[in-house]
Parts: sequence; structure tokens; C-alpha cells
Amino acid sequence: MGRAVMFIGHFAVAYVLIRLFPGVLPVIPLLGVNFPDLLWPVLVLSGIEKVSIDPESPLQNHIKFTSYPYSHSLLLGTLIACVLGLGLAYFSSPLAGFVFVVASMSHWLLDALFHLRDLPVLGFGSDRKVGFGLWNYPKSAFVIEYLFYAILTALTFPSKLMPLLLIGAVFHLINANSFLGLTKTNPFKSPGVYAMLALVGILAFSLLANYVISG
Repeated sequence: MGRAVMFIGHFAVAYVLIRLFPGVLPVIPLLGVNFPDLLWPVLVLSGIEKVSIDPESPLQNHIKFTSYPYSHSLLLGTLIACVLGLGLAYFSSPLAGFVFVVASMSHWLLDALFHLRDLPVLGFGSDRKVGFGLWNYPKSAFVIEYLFYAILTALTFPSKLMPLLLIGAVFHLINANSFLGLTKTNPFKSPGVYAMLALVGILAFSLLANYVISG
């Protein structure tokens, strides 16, 4: 897995949206909460957005998100999500489109708690960058994210608590190196590999969570 925070925490918000809007297919909020992180690898691999990796450290706060105005800005990123939301509104239902856009917006809000000052607000012009910097306290961030995930999971899906907690724990532990620095150097040497692992991780978690919730 590439990106450390938030990862499983975003899925906790998806569980809330699934409970609030039972008429919407669960996969829509599951993918929606991570739409910025699904768009981001595509843009990195195409050279439109840029990230640099420190080969000497696996820690998340050593990764520099040099430019990601489309995938991770509040305004421009939400407008891009609205395009997909309109498609969902047409092919599925207006409610599905609305939930997708709300889910995508939630991603930026949660990321703002953990990111350094690198999250764009507008995505263009003389933009402001925000971030409260919990990445600077990686051990605390590691615990806080799982607790956040566990609490919201228990509140929203008590009948499926154990399998969802297990999925969350497995993926969180896979991602532990980004928080805890278990290796001395970064095992991912290129932005492309980093981006692809992020994409695979999100899709894998989404499919597993959807299977558990829909089963």
C-alpha cells in the first residue's frame, strides 16, 4: 500500500453513508470516499500530478505531494467528482450521484487532519494549502485511524463487526510501515509503483467491504 492516511478511515465514512442511504448500492460510497485517491494514481502515472519519494525513509511525512491540484483540492476535486455524480444520477439515481459527491468531499476533510500543509483548497491560482499535520506524529496517527474506523464500524454495522474489523486490521497492518518506519529505507522506489499500489489497495478493500456488507 502506498498512501498511509487516511486509508481505512475513509471507509468508515462510507459505512455511515451506506447506513444513511440504504437505497444506494454500497459500492458507490465505498468508491466515492476514495475517489480522490483513485483519480490520483491515474494522474501521477500520466504525469499530470507529481509526487516525490524519499528512498531513505518509508515514513509518510517524508513523501512530498508536489502537485495534485485536480485529485486533492477541495473545490476543483469536488467539481470533477460532480461530473461522475451527474453520470450516476443519470444511469442510477439522483440520490446515488449526490451520495458519491458527498463521499468524495469527505475525503478532503479527513485528509486535512493528517496531511502536512500540502492540500490545495481551490486547485488553481494563488491557492492556499492546508493540513493539520498528524503525519508528524505517526504512532498516534496509526492508533487514531484504527480507533476511528473501529468506532464507526461498530456504530454502523454491529452485525458485521468482526469481518469488517478484521479487513480493516489486515489492511492497516499492511500499511504500518508508512506510519511506524519498520524498514530503514523505502521499499517503493518510484512514484509509479507507489501510485499503483495505492490503486490496487483501494480497489481490493472496496471489493471486500462490499462483499461483507452486501452478503
